Amino acid sequence: MKEREKMKSVLIVDDEEHIVQMLDISMRNKGYRSICTYSGKEALEAVRTEAPDLILLDVMMPKMDGTEVCRRLKEDPATWQIPVIMVSAKSELQDKIRGLESGADDYITKPFNLQELFLRVHAALRQVELLSWSQKTYYRLGSLELNTKKYLVTSDGKRIDLTLTEFRILHLLLQQLRNVVSRDTMMMEIFGRGPDEIGRTLDVHVRNLRKKMDKALVEGCVIGTVRGAGYVISDELIGQ
Repeated sequence: MKEREKMKSVLIVDDEEHIVQMLDISMRNKGYRSICTYSGKEALEAVRTEAPDLILLDVMMPKMDGTEVCRRLKEDPATWQIPVIMVSAKSELQDKIRGLESGADDYITKPFNLQELFLRVHAALRQVELLSWSQKTYYRLGSLELNTKKYLVTSDGKRIDLTLTEFRILHLLLQQLRNVVSRDTMMMEIFGRGPDEIGRTLDVHVRNLRKKMDKALVEGCVIGTVRGAGYVISDELIGQ
């Protein structure tokens, strides 16, 4: 029982049985506890009963697709912090952006290399661990407050619902307040991969984070882009 408790659990969601079986075997061989579901409805029920550490979520499913499942998970304060990796046969840039905008923390296209998939799973789970290991748990800039212990971001006391990746980006920038954090550093710290592998993924996450901060009317806290360098957070706009 104690060994089971130590194992990280991965919820697999795909309507194609052979893919679920392949991922189930692969995950168990890597030491993860896998939970298998075949529809969006089953996935949402499994999240409530099993509380997985990570979700591998197929996009193209009947009735309720992966984008809708992800949106519901990320809008729920009880499940927003669970990392979601979208798995899709669609490789077009716009499809990836749509998946990331629904709240996914990462995106991989079929057919995928298992070694690459495991690297992404490891990187996503590492995000959670880094937050739990953080010595400083509270940050404030302008009206914005971030608490790593509670996984909470607020503006004037009102909660801002962020994905885990958005939370990590904000946390990383606040740790380097008013200092430029290079894109390469952010990619390696958050995704464990370099620019050639990430593409525009980081930029999409930063854009989504800015939109949520604007919607929440955050004051005195701005994320600036320093062209050719990276991103910086400050009480006033730096860069473009």
